Amino acid sequence: MDTRSAAVVLLALMVAVAGCMPAGPAVVGERPAGEQPGRSVPTKSLTIAVAGEPTHFLFDFGSTGFGSVGTADLAQAVHRGLASYDDRGILHPVLATEVPSRERGTWIVRPDGTMQTTYRLRPHVTWHDGTPLTARAFALGWELVNDRELPISATGSVRGLLDHLEVRDDHTLVLEWGRTYPFAHALTLSAFPAVPPHLVEATYRAEPTRVPDLAYWTREFVGLGPYQLGAWEPGSHIVLRAYDGYFAGRARIDTIDVRFMPHQPTIVANLLAGTVDGVINRALEFEQAMLVKEEWERAGRRPLVINQPTHWRMIPFQFRDPRPREVLDVRVRRALVHAIDRQAVIDAILAGQSPIAHTFITPDDPRWEWVQDVVARYDYDPRRSLALLAEVGWRPGPDGSIMHANGERVELVLETSPALQRTATITAPYFRSLGLAIEEHVLSPADARDARRVVQFPAIQVSNIPLSWEHNLARLHGPRCPSEANRWTGFNSGCYQNPQHDAIIDALYGEIDPARQRQLWRDMVRLQSEDVPVVPMFFLVVATIFREGVTGVKGDTNPRSGATWNVEQWDVPAARS
Repeated sequence: MDTRSAAVVLLALMVAVAGCMPAGPAVVGERPAGEQPGRSVPTKSLTIAVAGEPTHFLFDFGSTGFGSVGTADLAQAVHRGLASYDDRGILHPVLATEVPSRERGTWIVRPDGTMQTTYRLRPHVTWHDGTPLTARAFALGWELVNDRELPISATGSVRGLLDHLEVRDDHTLVLEWGRTYPFAHALTLSAFPAVPPHLVEATYRAEPTRVPDLAYWTREFVGLGPYQLGAWEPGSHIVLRAYDGYFAGRARIDTIDVRFMPHQPTIVANLLAGTVDGVINRALEFEQAMLVKEEWERAGRRPLVINQPTHWRMIPFQFRDPRPREVLDVRVRRALVHAIDRQAVIDAILAGQSPIAHTFITPDDPRWEWVQDVVARYDYDPRRSLALLAEVGWRPGPDGSIMHANGERVELVLETSPALQRTATITAPYFRSLGLAIEEHVLSPADARDARRVVQFPAIQVSNIPLSWEHNLARLHGPRCPSEANRWTGFNSGCYQNPQHDAIIDALYGEIDPARQRQLWRDMVRLQSEDVPVVPMFFLVVATIFREGVTGVKGDTNPRSGATWNVEQWDVPAARS
């Protein structure tokens, strides 16, 4: 029996098991906890699975900030920020009437680089308890994020960039920036959240240490989004109800039941059994999602499937005392890119559902049009690889092994973490086919958690970074080289150093003119692709999948948006009465 047939049999068994499982919490026809008597029974419902139970809706005190399990996606359903990105990476005002701009005088850049931005709030926006939203909510949220005594991670925030905030009136915020920041007009939920003063401020002023323990952050959450919390059953599920007072209009689906399912076989079984309608928050690995898709299609159904690039997978080179030293020669680095049939790797890992990553910008990113004509491309060409290696004195010996000029065999270590081992295993044979001696070294779980050990790889290492503006710039920025001084936490794991490249990145951190930004991105991509500080492999794709009949889901292709950024536009057919 081949692998695919075995997988289908396994799925069939899982469906049978799911049919014997206890039914999940009912949605249609029952009043969720907290529902007020007299409200009509919902006629539209959706059940989705997430990879685990979120710890909070907004702040994950003492843990990983805005990115805990389920938080980033669910937060957008129940809460909103001043602005948000859509699935194409286009910025839209949300709670603000418009995003700041220099043309309208709401974004001022002074000669010394300091800035002022002005946000005006939409009128008639209310919290889920009916209390009007005022600018004080953002002032309180900013104060909490900046309170170093509170265990709130600054991940995603603009802490360290914003100097001062003034509440000019109930609907006007004036922000003072200590330096030029190109995303000062794009304060999303993760960067600048509103916190309700009427529910949190009294505790914060009287006993700030009690703030992390408030039930507000979980089972008593009150937000500004299209859905409000109906119930939170620990270890089981969350019920979200459409908020009638949402400023942009009531959501189309009345009730969303979010079930916590940390185990992928359970999710697959429930999808195929019809007890779950879809998944968000990367609840399924790509391969499992594709198996569900195929089973649904085999049954004559047309599921909604969105393949979303979320990370850039690459193989960085070591520039800090690499072994062998010839890794510092760009011809060696180019040769190793030419050696890999990256399309075949993509076919094996992602069923061909990802483009080759010639750089860190995906083809559906608006910036791709800026840079596609300057990207240096390295097609699969083993002959070209051998020619480049010969230029640096690496030539095949009598047995076909690549030898140094002194007659010693060339040996390279390809290091990887357990999570990325498959990419290394599929890639290494391409290097061996040239005659290179490649040792695959998989870090132990303990070493994979040791920041110092991770960045001390000898030559090349399989790696991932999220497709975010911050990570793209920091990944190869010279000052971000890991060291004892920064506790080995710098993003530039291979310690790539290029003053010209650093100057471009420094300029991008402070450039807000679109035309100048475009030229800087072009210059950076051209330099990176020519100098090859990493082997660009592919984009890690995650599938968002829903059953036939679910419409409006766009996914979160842009890292700054969660999967539920447009949840109020999702729709399903009305339930039969």
